[in-house]
Amino acid sequence: MTGVLMDNPTTSEGKPEKRSMRVLIVTENVSLRMSGETSVPLYYFNRLQARGVDVWMICHARTRDELRETLPSEMVQKISFVEDSLFQVLVYKFSHLFPYRIEDLIFGRILHSITQFQARKIVKQLVKDQNIDLVFEPSPISPRGLSFMYDIGVPTVIGPMCGGMDLPPAFKYMESPFTQISINIGKYLSQFANMLVPGKLRANALLVCNERTEKLLPKGHRAKVYHLRESGVDLTRWETKQYHTPQPDQPVRFIFCGRLIDWKGAQFLIEAFKTVAEQTNSVLDIIGDGKLRGALEARVNELGIQSRVKFHGRLALEDCMEMIRSSDVYVMPSVRECGGLALLETMAIGLPIVATKWGGPAEYLNSTCGILVEPGSKEQLIQGLAAAMIRLAESPELRRQLGEGARQRVRTNYFDWDSKVDRTIEIFKETLAEQQAKATQPA
Repeated sequence: MTGVLMDNPTTSEGKPEKRSMRVLIVTENVSLRMSGETSVPLYYFNRLQARGVDVWMICHARTRDELRETLPSEMVQKISFVEDSLFQVLVYKFSHLFPYRIEDLIFGRILHSITQFQARKIVKQLVKDQNIDLVFEPSPISPRGLSFMYDIGVPTVIGPMCGGMDLPPAFKYMESPFTQISINIGKYLSQFANMLVPGKLRANALLVCNERTEKLLPKGHRAKVYHLRESGVDLTRWETKQYHTPQPDQPVRFIFCGRLIDWKGAQFLIEAFKTVAEQTNSVLDIIGDGKLRGALEARVNELGIQSRVKFHGRLALEDCMEMIRSSDVYVMPSVRECGGLALLETMAIGLPIVATKWGGPAEYLNSTCGILVEPGSKEQLIQGLAAAMIRLAESPELRRQLGEGARQRVRTNYFDWDSKVDRTIEIFKETLAEQQAKATQPA
């Protein structure tokens, strides 16, 4: 494929010549085996390279072994790894003493900042040694998170970011007063932190997934803001589900995939499935692990539905998606889902979806591909999930229609990785052109 070309102002003859754009990706984790967000930099790395962009990357050393196993050696040679310090190890262990949201939103940002501080030195050297044109920071996706990518000698593009998600009002009880106070203090202090570490304030372009996220960007930033979905799906990776006429005695298979923590909502799904099991020939597969697994398994036994519900634990992504393909309906009862990469992958397969009408699912799904349930209260959510699941269990034709609608929708609005990367390259070009125009303006 022809490279993404730009003028090189430093040829030996003093004349500009065309060469490939050189982009340095700076991120934390890069993996297809970890959580959904960690796959984002890898998709950019591979697809930018396939489009002729000369791509380099810096990430944490914890994913080094996976990248060496899965990427060609010539690509691995263009990746620099940041090692953990003893202080990072101690902070990580200490963070486990706190509730999940504090661990994620506060200690997670501290650890990320330490990694970024270490990466900054490598960035500045690579920019100089490899004649980098632009630094791209696609993760983490928090709009308030710090970026150390400033004063590095080239333009910076950060995002797409996604955030601003709180629990629905009826579910605020899921957070302790201590957690709420800690998060509010963290939000308040983030503005001052971004003034001290002004990577986002000085960025050339900031990418956000929606207006909600844009409102959370640090005040005083000078960047041009673009709207672009933070999640994407590789349409070439997921084999489409084939629909056949179901047999009368064949159970309808519902599936949940996610961490077994409170806001992911598996506890609400189990309560709803009690009614579904009583009225239909259905089964429920639960993929994932987490702090609530023991309590959830006990609740399934209390409800007497243990023969209809199976816990599979954490599975490899390929095994997980194969199970989804063999299922009939995907259920996402989460009450604090900013995005929803798993939704997009399920839509690409062609499965109908039942999800909470809140956050990312409410933005990704519509009536052509799924059923959204209002989270007005815990009871309303449970009853809504049950009603939607029963409706789909009783109608093979509706399942097929919504599955086909899901495949169609995921191919629009930059949901797929090819269109996302093409749009990102356009933003890179605009950013570099604006920077060049400013450089040529008279003082």
